[in-house]
Amino acid sequence: MGSVALLYGPILLGGAVALMLSGIVAVQCIIFFKLYPDESSLKTAMVATVWLLDAAQSAFILASLFYYFVVHFGDTSADNRNAIPWSVALTILVTAMQTCVVHLFYAQKIYRSSRKNWLLTGPIVCLASLRLFAAIVATAEMLHLKRWDAFSNPYPRLLFTSGLSISAGTDLIITICLCYYLRKIRKLSSSSVMKSVLDTLTLYTLENGLITCLTTIGSLTFWLVLPASGLSLSLHFVIGKLYPNSLLLLLNTRKELRDMHSGDPDPSMEHLASYYTHFPHRVPISHYIDCFPLTMPPPPVYGYKPSFKMSQPQLPIAVKVEKTVDRGSVAYSEAFSFDTQRAYARSLGNTSLAWRTLP
Repeated sequence: MGSVALLYGPILLGGAVALMLSGIVAVQCIIFFKLYPDESSLKTAMVATVWLLDAAQSAFILASLFYYFVVHFGDTSADNRNAIPWSVALTILVTAMQTCVVHLFYAQKIYRSSRKNWLLTGPIVCLASLRLFAAIVATAEMLHLKRWDAFSNPYPRLLFTSGLSISAGTDLIITICLCYYLRKIRKLSSSSVMKSVLDTLTLYTLENGLITCLTTIGSLTFWLVLPASGLSLSLHFVIGKLYPNSLLLLLNTRKELRDMHSGDPDPSMEHLASYYTHFPHRVPISHYIDCFPLTMPPPPVYGYKPSFKMSQPQLPIAVKVEKTVDRGSVAYSEAFSFDTQRAYARSLGNTSLAWRTLP
């Protein structure tokens, strides 16, 4: 009875926790599409792929639970306990695909942070690919052998051991690299709010990396120590939900972190903001939209608006001026007429042009 409980109990609990985490993945995907409707097509496709893989894994987990607790209900024979359902084999493959997607995303982050350092990013990509390859071969062997006791031999057993070891090692490398570059950026920042944002990102990175790494190490340990129990398989169910949650958490917190950083303007912009306040006619349109959406006043209609008031006549007065200037042998003559209302508008425009010559 103890061996039966140790086999089916962890599978039931692990499946329940995995389905709960799958609901969190669905909520985070909805939040992503709500917060970032104009996100790049690549990231949108990545999130959609992760959501699809998560739904597929949840379906395979439900099929596995249905096999153990409905189809073979009450059957505690050795043949049933050693049998490997096809749905369990496919959960191994889908989990590896999700892990590979998340590892490649973090590798791209490290590639950009390290200024396109392939010596650092290349091994991460290779390890993620080896993890997926090992899972593909292990899934094929599970579908072919269809018995757990067949994996007591060195060759099939090595597939699970190597796959989980590579996954844990990749998690550790990614976490160390991301934390290193985040701390490096923090040393170069002089803004307290920016430092707070970087501290939050570092905390997220440590939590996500350590949770996935420790869970993978736990699954590997139970596979080596208690291969006949369901503890390793139950943790493997949960691993497939932790990776997409860590990815979506990082994507969905970008808006919050940007809002935190927007509350602390760059000190180098303070002088420029004061300058534009005193000389609003020189503010480019892009500054009203990007830099000063709330504090900067809207530009006046005619450029610069003088502080004194000019009296306007009630009736337009037509003025005709003739002027002749003798300069050497050349004579200049001009005649023009205008009403006072147009002259006032032109005077304002000329005043604005004069202010534009100021530093």
